[in-house]
Amino acid sequence: MISEIYQKIISKQLKKTIKVWSRRDKKLKSNCKIPGRHILLVSSPIVVDNQASSLEKDVTNWLIPENGDIFCAVDKPYAISQKYEPAVAVCIQLANIFARFNTIAAKVDSCS
Repeated sequence: MISEIYQKIISKQLKKTIKVWSRRDKKLKSNCKIPGRHILLVSSPIVVDNQASSLEKDVTNWLIPENGDIFCAVDKPYAISQKYEPAVAVCIQLANIFARFNTIAAKVDSCS
């Protein structure tokens, strides 16, 4: 079971591996089962403008493709409990926004 919006909608539409920053449950990990469409979880903590932020302090949910120029904000966390909940993602295609978040998402958890 994987959160529907991340795997079955966003990753499928982008046709790319995505890096996800989101509060998560202990059950879902990075997922590398689908070649070319992995879900990689951004490692906590992250650094934004020289300020450290952790999953415990930050409630935002966002993702970027592994390469590209898209940034998406998502209203639901990456968690099994959200599998059947309606969710919304807003994606913006701007290279400078992608570049900033790509720097923030430099470290990801390895697939299990």
